[in-house]
Amino acid sequence: MTLKTKLLLAPVILFAGFELVMWAFVRIPLEPLKTIDLVNHLPGLKNEVRLVFDKQLARYLDNESGSKPTGTVRILCVGGSATLAMFQNADDTWWGKLGRQLQAKGQKVQVAAWGQDRTGIVASTPVAALLMEDWQPDIVIANYGFDDVVGQPVEYRYQPEKAGGLPGPVRAAGWKQAILNVSQTARLARFMARRREEGEIQNNIGRTDFWTKMLGDIKKERSAVSIQMLPARDTVHDPLLEYMDGWKVMQNLCNRFGARLIMTGEPSLHDSTNNFSQQESLMAMVPMKSQTGPDAKYVRPDPAWVEKEMSRYASAAETWAQANGIPWLNLNGKVQRDLDHFLNDVILTDAGAAQMAAGLQPVVEAELGRKIGK
Repeated sequence: MTLKTKLLLAPVILFAGFELVMWAFVRIPLEPLKTIDLVNHLPGLKNEVRLVFDKQLARYLDNESGSKPTGTVRILCVGGSATLAMFQNADDTWWGKLGRQLQAKGQKVQVAAWGQDRTGIVASTPVAALLMEDWQPDIVIANYGFDDVVGQPVEYRYQPEKAGGLPGPVRAAGWKQAILNVSQTARLARFMARRREEGEIQNNIGRTDFWTKMLGDIKKERSAVSIQMLPARDTVHDPLLEYMDGWKVMQNLCNRFGARLIMTGEPSLHDSTNNFSQQESLMAMVPMKSQTGPDAKYVRPDPAWVEKEMSRYASAAETWAQANGIPWLNLNGKVQRDLDHFLNDVILTDAGAAQMAAGLQPVVEAELGRKIGK
């Protein structure tokens, strides 16, 4: 073998040796999870919180993001801010408490959750589809209603094609995924790049009381916007139609991936009696756009109007669920409406999460019985 040949082969041999060592002793997961540590002093919540999530911002109660073990029932929870629960450790969230209660009763369950602020059910379905395909849940708990009401502008216009036309999250190109499947070196390079990104996020939002100050600033800003009792929705251009489209898409996804859907109405601090204390009124601070478009002004809906709309949505969802044999539980009003149980409009404190989990447990246990009894 000539010197030139040896020089050409040396990098290949070193690369192959590195790959063998990595595969044997230091395997990097195909999809490593990110960790962010937050320190905030928020009422009803722990001061130190560790968030562990994947690239879609899904969270896992026991960090079980890989293939499903035999005999395990997987529960995927999707929803809004209360499901994202970014101010809570996984064990303190409603879905975390639910999972631990089921595990304490001997149920072999794994729980994952994905939530997004100001999204609504239709915009959630592309991510839900990806998570169902990858994580293979047996039960999907969908918790919606609040953002579907207040996330739509006052002058909303119904687009029936919207539910079927949203693009899903971007997946890695096929050739990139193929390389990641076989190469620990490629995984290491991606892991280091993501660590840098993770560090930037940590430096930004992980500072002590970053979110305490942020929420305080939002409260001051929105308290300057007057509360308005909005008119009834136009029946032709009604966001309720989009909300129901979302439930139909979610059920179709569950059917496609072999999961059982549990429909739930989202709990909220907003109260139809409109009997808020001054402090509670400031925390029910969500604004609505008056029109579509980036330059639209915001209005602050009357809490009684919000609760009335959520009740209207819940009634329609319940009727559809019963007609299609789907479990339905309206959690709005099942979590005590005060600042011991809510941080703001829909974000739950640890006590609020415990109440929500307790309300859900019998419904989920019934579905587990159906799954295990098959």
